[in-house]
Amino acid sequence: MINKTVSVIGGDSRQIYAAEHLSFLGYKVGIYACEHGKIGGQIYISENLKNAFESDFIILPLPVSKNSKTLNSPLSSLNIEIKDIAELTTEKNTVFLGMGNKSLVKLLEARAKLVCDYYLIEKLIYKNAFLTAESVLGIILEKIKVSVSGMRAAVTGYGRISTFLCSMLKDLGADVTVFARDSLQRTKAELRGHKVFDINELHDKASIYDCIVNTVPYPVIGNDTIKKISAECVLIECASAPYGFVFDACDRLNKNVIKAFSLPGKKRPKTAGIIIAQTIDEIIKGGCTYEKN
Repeated sequence: MINKTVSVIGGDSRQIYAAEHLSFLGYKVGIYACEHGKIGGQIYISENLKNAFESDFIILPLPVSKNSKTLNSPLSSLNIEIKDIAELTTEKNTVFLGMGNKSLVKLLEARAKLVCDYYLIEKLIYKNAFLTAESVLGIILEKIKVSVSGMRAAVTGYGRISTFLCSMLKDLGADVTVFARDSLQRTKAELRGHKVFDINELHDKASIYDCIVNTVPYPVIGNDTIKKISAECVLIECASAPYGFVFDACDRLNKNVIKAFSLPGKKRPKTAGIIIAQTIDEIIKGGCTYEKN
């Protein structure tokens, strides 16, 4: 048994699975503001927020907040304000959180022993990218009207998610083309056996694809390109704002774009939660250096 206490506060089912895995690893784990979730394992329910902060380690959600004012806690009826989290934090607490903004991190750093944004850990980001790609593949298999073997797929960008997704599609026999602005990305994709073009060439080729997946957080698929896309082509947006598809143009042209956001938490919450727990455990034990990506 590890002689360390952990409090998991708020979040979605990933946080519950993270709590369960940390308990399995030997931590004494309490949970708070997840009362509508299914909580198993040897986890105790904290009586109140103040009680939760008696633990050595505090684990806050991913993202920690969606409005910068209240804790992200979809599994709770409680409305926990960020300022209350900060006020209860003491120098005893090491605080882990996901996607914290600079002002929140600075506020917590003034009071806590240590503040760590676990979503800046490269290993976790890499594993999450795999889960995202796997989930996107599931969407494609569900939505396309042709066999994936021989399916013509276009993927914009060649970062982590795209690299995994293109390999998965190629392994299933899909005809994969990568469109990327960066010449190094195109070279990497080409060396892995994919067709490659500059992203500006998608406009001329858009009509032939059964599926187009965007991973570029910049509007690269606009009105003129969208006009050429087949009515049966499955369109999937994976990037963050300002996104790759111009949504207004898609709406005007009656082209539905599947907005595939936050997929690890939605499609693979147990694995995503275990990854969070493993990352935090490694940081606590010193096996995973906390370095910003």
